[in-house]
Amino acid sequence: MADMLRHPGPADGPRLLLAPSRAERRSVTLAAGKPLEAAIAEALEGADSAWITFADARGDLRFVLPDRATDGLHGAWYSAPRDLPDAPIHRAGIVWGWREGRVFGHCHGLWGGTMGHLLLDVSRLTRPVQADVLLFPDARFTAEEDLETAFTLFKPAGGIAGDASSALLRIAPHIDLCAGVTDAVRELGWPGARIEGIGSLNTARFADGCVLDSHASEFLVSEGRVADSAADIAIDIVGIDGIRASGRLEPGRNPVCVTAELILLRDG
Repeated sequence: MADMLRHPGPADGPRLLLAPSRAERRSVTLAAGKPLEAAIAEALEGADSAWITFADARGDLRFVLPDRATDGLHGAWYSAPRDLPDAPIHRAGIVWGWREGRVFGHCHGLWGGTMGHLLLDVSRLTRPVQADVLLFPDARFTAEEDLETAFTLFKPAGGIAGDASSALLRIAPHIDLCAGVTDAVRELGWPGARIEGIGSLNTARFADGCVLDSHASEFLVSEGRVADSAADIAIDIVGIDGIRASGRLEPGRNPVCVTAELILLRDG
């Protein structure tokens, strides 16, 4: 089974971080031939808080897979970068926020015969693509040093006290993904919510009995909803050495590895 996961710092911070916001939906064109990070910034016209999805694209891609840490510090790390020229991008999701004084995107997706973490500053589309965007005018993911994991991680900041249609959610390590989103929706006082986003799990266990046995992983939500105080979440996920799985998660058995960066969209 997967290695026991130990992070270097104490698990004494909030396990759930929430920032409610209004949400504005937009469709944009991402240009080809320039770094994806620049193409997104241009298309969003200065917006610094968004969830971006696109599919059926092509690009010259550089990406990393999850891997074991060898530095004696981190609980997980990344593989050496891999390149795929003019590869089909089947589906991608990008958390767009703020890091070190500028906009920054965190992307997981499926391309070619694999999936992983796309390096947006050195990957380029080879043809333009339409992207669906949710903008969050009242909150954003802002990167900060995380003492528990020793990574720089996106965490929600801002938020409104009024009637929000969405919320940015960060789930900390060792918290079950389904339980975390269920507790977050309960805290918001919502009847239910749709779930989108990305993150990592320490071993993925699916409702059909399948297990992705990898203590480090990268996932992209394919479908998710909280209703009647229960979460139903389906994901695509890749682990160490590129092992892959997909399907609906078994509630209560999928602890977050490093982080989960999620978008909750209110039902009702």
